[in-house]
Amino acid sequence: MARRLFYRRFGKSYVVLGLESVRPLVVFGLTLAAFVGGGVYMWVVGGARVYENLRIREEMEAVKAENRNLRQEISALMERYDSLHARQKALAGYLGVPIYGATLKDVAIGGSLEDADLDRLKAYAEFEGSLVSMLEEKAKNRMEALRHLPSIPPVRGVMVSGFGVRKDPITGGLRFHKGIDFDAPKGTPVVATADGVVEKAGWSKGGYGIQVIVDHGNGIKTRYAHLFKALVKEGDSVKRGEVIGLVGNTGRSVGDHLHYEVLLHGTAVNPAKFLLVDF
Repeated sequence: MARRLFYRRFGKSYVVLGLESVRPLVVFGLTLAAFVGGGVYMWVVGGARVYENLRIREEMEAVKAENRNLRQEISALMERYDSLHARQKALAGYLGVPIYGATLKDVAIGGSLEDADLDRLKAYAEFEGSLVSMLEEKAKNRMEALRHLPSIPPVRGVMVSGFGVRKDPITGGLRFHKGIDFDAPKGTPVVATADGVVEKAGWSKGGYGIQVIVDHGNGIKTRYAHLFKALVKEGDSVKRGEVIGLVGNTGRSVGDHLHYEVLLHGTAVNPAKFLLVDF
């Protein structure tokens, strides 16, 4: 068999190598290449797996964060709905109207917070909010009407004469008394029994002496008569409880006291029916 020769250059000289001498080098080279290639492959595969694991972990954290935000939003909506529903119940009780809207059980799907339909819950909360707004407006109107209703005593004193027919303290005969009288010392503050506008303030020719008349709207007026002094003038706006005069003994009177009337469309009515306290 012919012997194969290989030439290898060292510097300017060539060295002849036999096949037997070259074979170990080839095996070593192939082994090294295989080792390096395998390492590169394992590195690439391992890196891909690490990257995939990191990606999956990031996605899971994002989902967890989204779920936390969703639960917080649902919880906040639940609290808002519960607060609105409680507010509606209170207003409905005050106004004497039925309670509308659903309970929290109706809002949830499956009975758990996680299963709640967020869009449905938002719709319920908006509906409940609109109901509360409507009832608050009605309550505001009622409160406004109540502020114009003469419902507190006009003075700190004792009621000594009621509404209706009585013995006239001056003539001794029977005479219809158009209001109620409060016995109080001279100078005792007299307050408006409701919000309104002063219609008259000063001396009256009808035996009332110094008086104040307040127009409360809706055909209701109040008269405060026999005053020592009026502390308001015509056109003034007054609030319930605001001092408008002082007790006196002016006009057709036999002693210090306040004569108080309530007029409904010009007709005197019993003031005691409007007061929130009994005499």
